[in-house]
Amino acid sequence: MNCLKSFNFIGYFILADMNYKNLGMFLIILFGFVLNVISMQVVGSSIKNLQGALNIGLDKVSYVMSAYLMAEVVIIPFAGWLSRLLSIRLLFLIALSGFLIACIGAAATSNFYVVVSFRIMQGFFGGALMPLMFSCIYILFTPKQLPFALSLTATVGVSSIAFGPAIGGFLTEMISWQWMFLYNLPIGIIILILAYFFIDLNEREPELVKQIDYYGITLLAVGLLLLLVTLQEGTRLDWLKSQEIRIASILSITCIILFLIREFTAKFPIIDLKIFLDRNFTIGCINVVVFGVSIYAPIFLLPVFLGEVRGIGPWEIGSMVSVMGLAWMATGPFVGALINILGARVLIFIGCLFIIYGTWLMVNITSEFGFDELFWPQVFRGIGSQLLWIGNQYIAMLFVKKDGIQNAASMFNLILRLGGAVSISIANIFLEKLRVMYYGGISNSILNGPQIISGFKNKMDSLFNSLPMLSILNPEYKSIMAIEMLGLREGFIMAINNITFFIMWFGFIPIILLPFCRTLKGRPTDTFSK
Repeated sequence: MNCLKSFNFIGYFILADMNYKNLGMFLIILFGFVLNVISMQVVGSSIKNLQGALNIGLDKVSYVMSAYLMAEVVIIPFAGWLSRLLSIRLLFLIALSGFLIACIGAAATSNFYVVVSFRIMQGFFGGALMPLMFSCIYILFTPKQLPFALSLTATVGVSSIAFGPAIGGFLTEMISWQWMFLYNLPIGIIILILAYFFIDLNEREPELVKQIDYYGITLLAVGLLLLLVTLQEGTRLDWLKSQEIRIASILSITCIILFLIREFTAKFPIIDLKIFLDRNFTIGCINVVVFGVSIYAPIFLLPVFLGEVRGIGPWEIGSMVSVMGLAWMATGPFVGALINILGARVLIFIGCLFIIYGTWLMVNITSEFGFDELFWPQVFRGIGSQLLWIGNQYIAMLFVKKDGIQNAASMFNLILRLGGAVSISIANIFLEKLRVMYYGGISNSILNGPQIISGFKNKMDSLFNSLPMLSILNPEYKSIMAIEMLGLREGFIMAINNITFFIMWFGFIPIILLPFCRTLKGRPTDTFSK
């Protein structure tokens, strides 16, 4: 009976003491955040089209996504400090305006380097929106209203994952790839006008301008950028055999070490690293890395598989990828009640099991996998991701004091985005390496004898049935081409399966860490309270 009462959604969502002005401000900031995250996800379903439009290879196209994440990683740690210096309202207006200008620039060119430059600008300005939204949850709502606020965020905030790939695929296929960026303009302008007139979070600390930690800002920005560039370019330049990579690696490690020393000794650090003395927050940051790896790497790999192997269009790719986001979004209205009933730790445990199972279902994909085969893995991963995200957010912020919320929000989101950017770069590295390795193994096996070639006859025939223009070739050349194409395709699939298998094991990390999480005395549900 108590459980049924907990699911009384009318009493649960319509709170008598709700401040509707605060709710309105939060919704404006939330939709600005959604617009930003959709712009990151929107290119995923159109990777193959971008390769053709920008005249680039697979090794470079990941930059269109990872460049966005790189820029976010640079600005996110400073967003909390900037919101205190400028006020939440002014920083939101600046960030959204810069983001919209970058959208126009990205759509106005077909030069790869210029597109990437504007994607960096998009990420730089848009990156400030996520910590703002995150910190406003705890600034605008009382502890009693937090389950409602988190459910609202969990439902609306993740709509980007549900609709981003589908929107990108539809616009690319029906109009052109430039509209992946241009559609932001009318929506963004409306949000900007609403923010200008209705957001009055003007509290600021102008004295912070005299306490700017220029050395800390420079060291962290340079260190993170060089780390991401090293990961992204390492494969192409053959890692430490390249002088550029050696220099970048050494400088990156040096800058990050000096930054840590600086922040622990500076009188006015740009980031208060003492937040990591909070055990729950540290565990939450480890878990959010797992979350980033589990989400961003597959979001990059799945569209690549569907485009390269299945050869389907961006609209269909977007529809398939959006299944996970829709499942995630559909779970959102229930997470607040589930936290009250089960507790955050149980939510994390169940979420990890769903993610692990959904990922396990994808470790043996074949060239025949389509919507039906990918549907349930995506559903399980979507539900699990929602439960892990909300449960972990509760655990991480459980003991953070109100005056440390903005700093904690910046660090939490920095680690999420850094984990996502690094996971995409590493997935791309292993995709290239493993594809070549498995292709070599398949080619050697096929060349060992006619009896092995005959085992691939049906697959060869299916390849040429889908390419009738090659049917006039000499049979001997057809066999050679079929072996080549088959080896490339199957090597590519095997590489994706192995990367997915590795990602699956990350899901056990939050489960292992659960016993070390602190809880409020007398509050077994781990409900947030201040």
